[in-house]
Amino acid sequence: MRTPSRARRDRPAARPLSRWLGPAVVLVAAVFAAGMAEAACTGVGVISCSATVSATPIGFGNYNPNAAVGAADTTSTVTVNGTINGVVGLFNTLSYSISLSAGASSTLADRRLVFGSNTLAYNLYTDSGRASIWGANSVNDSVNLLISLLGSATFTRNYTVYGRIAAAQYVTPGLYANTITVTVDY
Repeated sequence: MRTPSRARRDRPAARPLSRWLGPAVVLVAAVFAAGMAEAACTGVGVISCSATVSATPIGFGNYNPNAAVGAADTTSTVTVNGTINGVVGLFNTLSYSISLSAGASSTLADRRLVFGSNTLAYNLYTDSGRASIWGANSVNDSVNLLISLLGSATFTRNYTVYGRIAAAQYVTPGLYANTITVTVDY
């Protein structure tokens, strides 16, 4: 049985990626803002769950509009750390989904890196073939843990985010960025 979220999400300010490589260079990055959630979980006994989510910034580097796929494909990691505490707990399951926001874009299918009034199309994917866009509830997972009397159990799960910039975008050189919010729902 899945218990609805009683989540509290604190999202720290995004950490900008600032790397200057010269005036004629287009440098692009997407920065992740992550948070914390408290959740109910299922199992036998008196248990509680909590989790934090974090992500590494994703940097595309220099963009070459003449390359076959634009900038080199790149990756980032989203990490979910969780704890299940129990007075008595058996067969505990924490199910969750991970979502990435559209950032400065209006839709997930049209993510944009921004430099002033200039934009550069890109997207984030759940697979290395970059066929499945990572959006709302795109990654679903669960953790089954066994805890004993007055015990707790922790887990860490890492998920790869695959990024790609669309080819043939001739844009003004500059530092293009976007902030993506990572959300874990229970």
